[in-house]
Amino acid sequence: MEEKLIAELKAIFEEYTDEELPEITMETALTADFGLNSFELFEIITQIEDKYSVTIPDRVLMSFATVGDVVNFLIDEAQ
Repeated sequence: MEEKLIAELKAIFEEYTDEELPEITMETALTADFGLNSFELFEIITQIEDKYSVTIPDRVLMSFATVGDVVNFLIDEAQ
């Protein structure tokens, strides 16, 4: 499930940045590796919430530093 979510998240990031991204992993940093600012990250998180029908509380959103943080949250929400 983890690999599938990473691939889906990569597609969302590529859609947002309009460029093909290198391979991403659980350790890929959301801001440093993608060059996103907090507003851009918020827009992407909104897309993720819509795609997976989840609500990510602000306190949780502020803790997201890596792709793995997002993946783990989505896995936890699916259970």
